[in-house]
Amino acid sequence: MLDTNNGWALTASSILKTADGGVHWKDVTPANAGLNSFATGDFFNGQYAWIAVPPAQQEEGPGISVLRTTDGGVSWQRAQINDPLVSIVDIPHFINAQQGWIEASSTPGAGHAGSDIWHSTDGGQTWSKISTNASSSGLTLGYVTGISFKDAQTGIATGNLGAGGDNSVPSVALTHDGGKTWQTISLPHLLGGYTGISNNSIPPVFFGNVVFLPVNVATQNSNLLVLYRSNDNGLHWFQTSDAHVTATNTYVLDTTHAWATDTQSGKLYSTADGGNNWSPTSTSAYNLKALSFTDVNTGWGVTSNTLLHTTDGGKTWQQIQYTIQ
Repeated sequence: MLDTNNGWALTASSILKTADGGVHWKDVTPANAGLNSFATGDFFNGQYAWIAVPPAQQEEGPGISVLRTTDGGVSWQRAQINDPLVSIVDIPHFINAQQGWIEASSTPGAGHAGSDIWHSTDGGQTWSKISTNASSSGLTLGYVTGISFKDAQTGIATGNLGAGGDNSVPSVALTHDGGKTWQTISLPHLLGGYTGISNNSIPPVFFGNVVFLPVNVATQNSNLLVLYRSNDNGLHWFQTSDAHVTATNTYVLDTTHAWATDTQSGKLYSTADGGNNWSPTSTSAYNLKALSFTDVNTGWGVTSNTLLHTTDGGKTWQQIQYTIQ
């Protein structure tokens, strides 16, 4: 959601828009959109949005389609990333109406470069490949799991290959030239003596010079949610306290507040001090799969078949009986 009234939603077959907090939705899907369950979207404001659509079976060959609108979904234009090796696409990241980046990967195990980063300077009409794992750009992260940019020059990319073979934490790279070259930064080893088997992270979130990187770590005995924090645009990092939850949908609102669903118990957890302490927000298992908060009290959550709304920071949730026009 963009605010308490306006928001977008992306499903495997539709692009939806609401102006009354999710009660009524308008279907703004263009004809022949070709959406699938792997499509991702960046909804910049009420007018500008970009949808990246990979092949339906994530097979190599067809490339990536990028849909864009500048009038709130009244009309859409299509651009094509014609790279026969890419089959997986991350969420597009635009910092304004013109400048945006997309990370696209080849199929794991296919023997090609893990990930490429594409850049647009004309609002998504055209795209240029600016860095790749197979080049000397310095982007040696394995498969890139997320990219975020503070401005046209400063950005962060994360990958699944931990530095020095420590796969309990992601690898991190910084760019200061808009993504053309990258410098690898090592995250601190996981505190607490845990032995990590693998990690999964979502794109870093910028708040001025402060950056948060939510990481879900699979250890030998349990899963952990860890918020890594940087106070200097990603140059130095420290670990906040870990939470013993399995989370894939962490939502960071600001430098102090974040929420995440524990997929094993279905309960919602939250922090109000930047990740130093996590606690169950609700006693009920709502099993929220996607989250969006516009302030510390107001939020929306999606289950497998319902849309829920909270006005008390996630303690209680009410179902929205919505309609789609």
